[in-house]
Amino acid sequence: MQPSLSSVSPLEKSKYLVGIDQHDESKVALRLACMKANARGSQVIMVHVITPADFQTLGAIADRMREERKREGQQLLSELAEEAYSTYGIRPQTVLREGPTGDEILEAALVDADVSMIVIGIAEHGTGRGKLASWLATQLGNKLLIPLLMVPGNLTDQQLHSLI
Repeated sequence: MQPSLSSVSPLEKSKYLVGIDQHDESKVALRLACMKANARGSQVIMVHVITPADFQTLGAIADRMREERKREGQQLLSELAEEAYSTYGIRPQTVLREGPTGDEILEAALVDADVSMIVIGIAEHGTGRGKLASWLATQLGNKLLIPLLMVPGNLTDQQLHSLI
C-alpha cells in the first residue's frame, strides 16, 4: 500500500534536476545530486538539452541531424542513468528537450513542482559555461524560487561527500 500524499515528507517528494551534457563536470554534478538524494530520500531528474541547429539546411538533412542528436542524447542519458543506479541505487528520471539550453532547463524545472534544486556542473577553467550559470541564477530569482547549485567539475568523490 502506498502512503497517502499527506504522509509523504517534503524531502521524499523533492527532486534534484541535473543539467547533463557530454562534459565531465556534468557527471560530477550528477554524482553530487545522487549523493544528496540518497542522504535525503529524494529523487533525481537528468535533463539533456539538444540545441537547435543555428544554420539553415535542407529539410531532410536537418531532420537526420536532429534525429542523430536525439539518439546521442538518449544514449548519454541511458548510460548515466544506469551508472547512477549501479553506483547509488537511484533510478533517475530522464528528460530530453530541444531548444536553448537555459530556457529548457528552466522549463523542465517549472513543469515539475517537486523540483527543489537545479544542479549544474561548472568547468574548471572558463569555457563559456559561466554564462549559463549566470543566466540561470537570474532567471531562477525572477521566475522560480529554488536554489541553483553549481558544482566545480574538478571535485573528487571525497570532496563531494563532504558537501552532503
